[in-house]
Amino acid sequence: MAKCKYCGAEISRLDKDICPFCGKTKPLDGVDSSTQDMTKAFETLKEMGVEPRQKSKIVAAILAFILGVFGVHNYYLGKYKIGLITLGITLVSVGGIGSILYFALMHNIFAYLIPYFVMEFLMILVGVSLLVRNDISDVNGDFLK
Repeated sequence: MAKCKYCGAEISRLDKDICPFCGKTKPLDGVDSSTQDMTKAFETLKEMGVEPRQKSKIVAAILAFILGVFGVHNYYLGKYKIGLITLGITLVSVGGIGSILYFALMHNIFAYLIPYFVMEFLMILVGVSLLVRNDISDVNGDFLK
């Protein structure tokens, strides 16, 4: 907050015409009441010469092949919300559809493996698309190398 040049009381910038404490006019004239841009005080990573590393297509595809049902490939790319959505879909489909199959048809533990392998097959397709497509980017907007 700025201070009145007459009485030294802290006043807001809205009281620039009359000081509410001493009643004098123009209490901020001649007082440095400008604000500073704090973003200018910090250097960006690019100005410091630090470049973020580009994510790899191959690593993302391998993660999708192996741990894709848990959304790990999305976490690698920095897309945490999509990773959590993938994990949620896996849990709901394996738990829900597996339970329906277990209680309605199969009555053995393999009923839960059917929706898991369906999700795994879909993640293999996602991994292949990560390898084939060139327009996939990470959370920073950088394309995969």
